[in-house]
Amino acid sequence: MRRGSACTRFFCHGGRDAFVCRSAHPASSLLFPFDVNATELSASLTPPGSEGHVLGCDSMGRDVLARTLAGGSESVLLGLAIMAVAVLVGCAVGLAAGFFGGAVDYVLSRVITAFQAFPSFVLAVAIAGILGQGTINMIIAIAAVYWTQYARLTRSIAIAFKQSECVSAARMCGARAGALMMRYFVPEMAGQVAVLSAVSMSDIVLTMAGLSFIGLGPARPTNEWGAMMSEAQATFQYALWCMLVPMAALFITVVLFNLLGDTLRDALDVRTQAVSKRRFLRRRDKSANSEQGTSAVRSECLSGKQGKHEDEERK
Repeated sequence: MRRGSACTRFFCHGGRDAFVCRSAHPASSLLFPFDVNATELSASLTPPGSEGHVLGCDSMGRDVLARTLAGGSESVLLGLAIMAVAVLVGCAVGLAAGFFGGAVDYVLSRVITAFQAFPSFVLAVAIAGILGQGTINMIIAIAAVYWTQYARLTRSIAIAFKQSECVSAARMCGARAGALMMRYFVPEMAGQVAVLSAVSMSDIVLTMAGLSFIGLGPARPTNEWGAMMSEAQATFQYALWCMLVPMAALFITVVLFNLLGDTLRDALDVRTQAVSKRRFLRRRDKSANSEQGTSAVRSECLSGKQGKHEDEERK
């Protein structure tokens, strides 16, 4: 059975064949019953539309569609791992800086500023170049670039929220710093962190592709889209599909994550506006009640003064 034929039957005939993958890549094992990186020189540079190869083959005879789909799962999983590391580190640093303030805030803010002084991709290339090629090193390099965004966001939220009434009341009751952070601060910043994560995911995927393109990503053979585009440089002039297919997949993924971020932001804005409206109505009711009380006191005072004046006139 040819690899491309199995891939074509899966997508064109509704997946009638049950697949149990023996691929060396766990991410692609859910889709394909073969090693998508296994070479077949007889199918080298097979053009798109050929029998068994919907989007053609690369110079090593590997099915481009199979590699692109397998690379998508790898890119998304690696992106989620990078984002998780960046969120944990950034939120911890930003929350500590905003909550404790003083010298802690000063030192951590200077560290954040130092990391943000460099262009993101340049800093990622420098760190990856120092650490060397490899998946773990790439995760560390990219997370070291994007954690500052979460640190800035959580710091600003913590500074504004620590003056709220609920936090002040909890402090008066003797609540500890850790309990305050987990009980009040983390839920307050969760929505905005989720929005930033969705938007940053597109940047993370692009940075991964860039590092893999210049050889600082996962060790090859790999199905990461940047590595696929790098390998396609040699045959770009007469095998355009080897470059365009992973490029199109990267473009679609970035657009989808940006749309997800916009959707989450709109949902959060609606929720924030609703909360702000309720708070405004409460304040207006309180001010109206206080004004009514003040008016009542004034009227009582005036009536009392008038009564005294009438008594004096009678005397």
